[in-house]
Amino acid sequence: MAAETSTEVPKTAKQFVLKEEVIIERKWLKLEETTYTDAFGKTRTWETVKRVGKKKSVSADGVAVIAVLQRTLHYDCIVLVKQFRPPINGYCLEFPAGLIEENETAESAALRELEEETGYKGEVVECTPALCLDPGVSNSTTHIVSVTINGDDAANTRPKQKLDDGGMSHSCAPGNRKVKCVCMFYLENVS
Repeated sequence: MAAETSTEVPKTAKQFVLKEEVIIERKWLKLEETTYTDAFGKTRTWETVKRVGKKKSVSADGVAVIAVLQRTLHYDCIVLVKQFRPPINGYCLEFPAGLIEENETAESAALRELEEETGYKGEVVECTPALCLDPGVSNSTTHIVSVTINGDDAANTRPKQKLDDGGMSHSCAPGNRKVKCVCMFYLENVS
């Protein structure tokens, strides 16, 4: 009978990063090769994407806004934006989102991004702690901010986007209540 290989993690093994080497750096992102020790004490490498110029004064890199448009005699709607994303060579339907600016709170960044990308003005309901959305690839962190929009308010009846140069967003508000349920379940169970 062949000897069995133990897959048990040794109790003394500590995982940690030994070094990080920049492979290439551009305006917004850099690619690094991270050398670390695994749970068995073996040295390994990992390719990691990191943001350039991470700000010390902000709690996370960015925000994603789950905005619910509420209007009298209408179903509540989740507001999404349609954007062309070059890495996938296609369009994505996404929550409004963006980077937190220096000395800005996650809540104020969420309201700013919502107004820039959709034209809507909202009110923050809840904000998650900073979350890592893709830790296998990046060290980028995001707050998920829940916002309500009073669709009956005069400021929200004819919203106009305030996009900067190159912005290709289009706002839309699907009436599918299942989308709202999925988003609320996420906020209640993940945060």
